[in-house]
Amino acid sequence: MNTSRRGHAAAGMNYPKYITAFLVVVTLVYFLWVQKSFAMSSPQLKASADETKLAAVTTTTIAPKPVVRSWSRTPGRRYVWIDVEIDGAPVGRITAELYMDIVPATAENFRALVTGDNAAGLSYKGSVCHRIITGFIVQCGDFETGKGYGGRSIYSTGKFNDEPAGLQLKHDKRYVLQMANSGPNSNGSQFCFMLGAAPHLNGRHVVFGQVVDGFEVVDLMETAGAAEDGVVLKHNVVLKKGGEYLD
Repeated sequence: MNTSRRGHAAAGMNYPKYITAFLVVVTLVYFLWVQKSFAMSSPQLKASADETKLAAVTTTTIAPKPVVRSWSRTPGRRYVWIDVEIDGAPVGRITAELYMDIVPATAENFRALVTGDNAAGLSYKGSVCHRIITGFIVQCGDFETGKGYGGRSIYSTGKFNDEPAGLQLKHDKRYVLQMANSGPNSNGSQFCFMLGAAPHLNGRHVVFGQVVDGFEVVDLMETAGAAEDGVVLKHNVVLKKGGEYLD
């Protein structure tokens, strides 16, 4: 009997250890579940925040931004403006500096398409930005199909060659402007606002300018995009109209 009592006493002494071990396991499982849930919900939370931000802009009447230039001219370059709408609501104006002194043919093509000042009357006016990948690009300029299959340059051939000097310029920061293409020497009208550095595009796409004002408009365009390629965009981003600063 003494032996039996000692056995029961030993088992009783182990109960706190069992309880402690059980609590440790439960805590660990709960911690892993919380981590997994948070990891899964983070993209959705960001998307929700972007939607809220975009809704606040597109459903509110925005007072016209005072015309105060935050940029200065560089000799040999030209400057254009583009007014942007998202889901039919004006969201602001982008001002771009064009490198006429480095890539004259590419810069002139863009300038003439922004203003509509070309023999064929081609224009970005009313065209959509059909491809927006967050952190990468806002691609626009297909004024023919709006899906990335169309668009053409102001030149008689429809497509024009890469300018070597433009291939030497780097995709090294946000707000750079570059030509979209389907391979070497296939420039038309499609172009991209860069949303970050993309060194893998260096030497493959002609850089022809940069945004110098309206950075917040490009940022809003990005929020209307998707996290990966091939996703149908939920919002309609339109280059409403454009022109050139001549003064």
